[in-house]
Amino acid sequence: MEYALTGRLETSSLESLWAHMDHMIDVMDSLYPLEETGLYHQSRLSLGDHHHQQQQQQEEEEEEEEEGGDGNESLFLSVRYGTVKDLLSFANQVSNTSRMKRERRVFLTSGVLLLSLQKDICIKNGHYQVDSEVFLFPWKFARRDIGVDYIPRGAFGKCHLAQDRETRKRMACKLIPMESFRPADIQIQARFRHENIAELYGALLWNETIHLFMEAGEGGSVLEKLESSGPMKEFEIIWLTKHVLKALDFLHSKKVIHHDIKPSNIVLMSTKAVLVDFGLSVQMTEEIYIPRDIRGTEFYMSPEVITCRGHSTKSDIYSLGSTIIHMQTGYPPWVKRYPRSAYPSYLYIIHKQAPPLEDVAEDCSTAMRQFIEAAMERNPKQRWSAAELLKHAAMSPPPEDQPRCQSLDSALFEISRVFRKNELELPEQICDTSVCSNEESTVAKRKHSLYIDLGALAGYLKLIRGPPGSEYG
Repeated sequence: MEYALTGRLETSSLESLWAHMDHMIDVMDSLYPLEETGLYHQSRLSLGDHHHQQQQQQEEEEEEEEEGGDGNESLFLSVRYGTVKDLLSFANQVSNTSRMKRERRVFLTSGVLLLSLQKDICIKNGHYQVDSEVFLFPWKFARRDIGVDYIPRGAFGKCHLAQDRETRKRMACKLIPMESFRPADIQIQARFRHENIAELYGALLWNETIHLFMEAGEGGSVLEKLESSGPMKEFEIIWLTKHVLKALDFLHSKKVIHHDIKPSNIVLMSTKAVLVDFGLSVQMTEEIYIPRDIRGTEFYMSPEVITCRGHSTKSDIYSLGSTIIHMQTGYPPWVKRYPRSAYPSYLYIIHKQAPPLEDVAEDCSTAMRQFIEAAMERNPKQRWSAAELLKHAAMSPPPEDQPRCQSLDSALFEISRVFRKNELELPEQICDTSVCSNEESTVAKRKHSLYIDLGALAGYLKLIRGPPGSEYG
């Protein structure tokens, strides 16, 4: 049978062709029977059936997309207050949204902010948008001008300083591209609250970017301080180490491994230091965690992490010891003895060699050296825990070993006591409003002046009680 195939084939001609092919296939089936004829059955479709199948398939795809949209409709439409459970659910839904659906959908501002922040973060009409409800500012070093375009960058995002337009609350805002976001980035920080862990306020999806709002460390990170002011004094290191140990003691009691303790993940607040960046953290279910890949930053990794044969919370303690060496010297361990240009990777060195105690600062006290040795013990079973290190003698130095910070309170008290005593003995003709400019009266005024005697010391006291400032650099 011949068919004229000029122009477009008419439907009747194609149907006749398919009927003829069906007849031929039946003959072949009778002559050469096959056990599995699924391939034939798939091909034996009439033109009408084929068109119907395409239409049905298209309808099913549209229906599936609509169902997916309905399931996530509330997810991508508005910002709302919620619980930690709501926040984690939002993170999981964002992560599970397929790339194809992301490309087809026009995202509006959406997300969950914790209920406890209602007074500090104002959601208006179901949205919380940049420039409308919150300002974002590039985060620069506080101690030097390095350019308006500088933004500290993390592994998968960049940080800004945020401020609510109405309440003026200041926050840190980490921006993560939607395709790089994982629920693990916020799970630990949302579930566990501690004064030395940066508090998470909420997560928003805006402009296909996840905005994580959290407690702001306006003092910057320890790495920023090291790069701007150089090595830190030992009493500054002690102050910071105590706060980090408290955070680690809490996390380890919950069987959580941070996996990335380093100077850039320790942030200075006004009166404390906090840990940030929990994207690599793991909640252990057994005594030993066996990873599928290496987690952390190579300079600060413990030997057992590099082997990937299993490690515990003690790996964070080793990383803390490496961080202390960095704070003492201004350089991570290993790099002074093994230049980066000659050794592109330090994993083999860490695995084969003893802990880098040779990199400990020369002016390190005996107690602090012993502390570092206990924290960087190669055998994890013999390595001290966070709770044990908090009781180490290095964390409670005697006054004579830290005269500048230990004797300051008593010095202020003594000066103020003498001042009050001398004020009572002043002659009646001398008053605070005197404008005499002769040498004798000026000296007398300085001698009894609270502003001159205590002004600088008051600022010095504030620095000691809070994060150390650049004055010690």
